[in-house]
Amino acid sequence: MMKKYPGIYLAVLILFSSSIFGFAAKQKSILEIPEGFAGIISYGSLISLPSMEESLGHKYEGPIHEVHLTDYERVWTCVRPWRSGTKTFDAYILRGTERVPILGAVELNLHPKKKGRINGVLYLITNDELLKFDEREWGYRRVAVTDKIEEFSFRGGKVYVYEGLPGSPPVSSAEKGTYILIKGFLDMVTNACDSRGEDFRKEFDRTTRPCEYEVVPFENIIWGK
Repeated sequence: MMKKYPGIYLAVLILFSSSIFGFAAKQKSILEIPEGFAGIISYGSLISLPSMEESLGHKYEGPIHEVHLTDYERVWTCVRPWRSGTKTFDAYILRGTERVPILGAVELNLHPKKKGRINGVLYLITNDELLKFDEREWGYRRVAVTDKIEEFSFRGGKVYVYEGLPGSPPVSSAEKGTYILIKGFLDMVTNACDSRGEDFRKEFDRTTRPCEYEVVPFENIIWGK
């Protein structure tokens, strides 16, 4: 029987081998990126459409795709010192009678991780608008992840994500109270996830390493020496 129907035997063999060795993969849809545009993956505050539109300076009317970014994990490790332009600010919080200096705030970050997988949102913006996000995301670097989107293959342009620059302080800094997670920022991110549905929020929580920095309401920060 094997010799009489070699084509059938080969097809069965390939199907069996795919199941055993994991070669079978879900076929990706092809997404066309128009000339002069780029894709951007949001995995934190930019999931919030109002936050996205604030950076754009206008209403976003392009497509919004829920996607998965592979080979990364999501962590609360990117810290930003208090600053406006080149000027830095002094700040502290009170713990009892102790004044604890606060150097800045922690935000979400991505770390490369083999077989890692996180959920996020894909937007399409113009190359000029992309430069606005380069300015917004100081402390981060823009990296191409065109081949790391689970749902799509792309034609005509690249897809980017913002990854925190190396050199963030170790988590032990949180124990000293030198960096904090601002509650309003945390609420903005989680509310944005909630707006995309219960399943999206659950997956966000499941694929985000717990934050080890203290959560502090912005109004509890005291500015000046």
